[in-house]
Amino acid sequence: MLFHSIPKSKPINALYVLFGIILAVMCGILPFAPAAGASIYLKEDPELLMFTIRVPTVTGEQAQVIMPDGSAIEVGKVRAVPAKTRYPGFTASKYGIGGQVIATAANAHHIQVSVESGEGRTLSLIPSETFVAASGMGTSFIVEGVGGAGLWGEYAPFVGSPVYIINQAGMPTLFNNVDLLKYATALEIRVYRPDEEIDYIEIENKDGGWAWYHDGKGDHQFAVVESGVTGTGRFEGSLYQSLGKVRANHPGVICVSTTDKYDIGGFQIIPLTHTYSKEMQKTRRMSQYIVMRGVDFEVLTGHAPFFWGFIRPGANVECRIAGKWGELPLVSGLTENTLIDIEAFRIFLR
Repeated sequence: MLFHSIPKSKPINALYVLFGIILAVMCGILPFAPAAGASIYLKEDPELLMFTIRVPTVTGEQAQVIMPDGSAIEVGKVRAVPAKTRYPGFTASKYGIGGQVIATAANAHHIQVSVESGEGRTLSLIPSETFVAASGMGTSFIVEGVGGAGLWGEYAPFVGSPVYIINQAGMPTLFNNVDLLKYATALEIRVYRPDEEIDYIEIENKDGGWAWYHDGKGDHQFAVVESGVTGTGRFEGSLYQSLGKVRANHPGVICVSTTDKYDIGGFQIIPLTHTYSKEMQKTRRMSQYIVMRGVDFEVLTGHAPFFWGFIRPGANVECRIAGKWGELPLVSGLTENTLIDIEAFRIFLR
């Protein structure tokens, strides 16, 4: 299940559990973990581990993808290490908890270090050949590579993947405090597959349409479409993603490319609550966005399966036109009605 209920316990047992958790947090055994994605910080299942990304803090050394069997794949030399973090980060970086990937994309990954005064503090991992505005000057690990491939392709993490600092003793510490960077020899991102197997997510592209996910037990509605998409926009990161693939995912956005690599064009899917952010309010009146809300107006921002934990860059997207499923139309640039005939979308997760 994507949403779990916690069985009630006797009051005295609850007090003991609460005391134990508080003590563990104070001693640094467990990170404090509310709301979205919290379970992965309390228990990381080694059977679900896909791979680990390790980025040294020394320029010229090789970044690696380490498989569960211990074998390592070199994925590019470190060209620059961050001199600082970015605060405040992009608006949706405030969701979740510190020490996690907060955005995953074909042109950049952003890490949430902490939330301070309601704003996220971030650090970025970007390829040497890319464009990304959200990282900021001097706040990124830069690794040899091109957007849409390697660490930003088949080895991209999920939103919510835990991030650790490897200290000089070789010990990992959850990266939820900016001061830890001073003692780092490497940054480590552990990428786990979701513990739920979802085949695809389907969205009806019309006002009042449904959105659901499909798994081995059938279809499960989780959202309603406030407004469908009819056009495309100039989302710069689509320059590094192929036609009909997810370009980016974070707690408030899914971006889909409608162009081939090295051209710009796409559309975005956003939760209704994220449109209340100052810079996103105009999206409710724009044709380049699908706006969604919970079935009973639950908050979707930062929640699975759409805006947390299930979607990586490169996920395939298909559309239905006149009752037939096929690839997205090839459309670049800013348009208003080029997608108007699309009846539904599917994002494949397996």
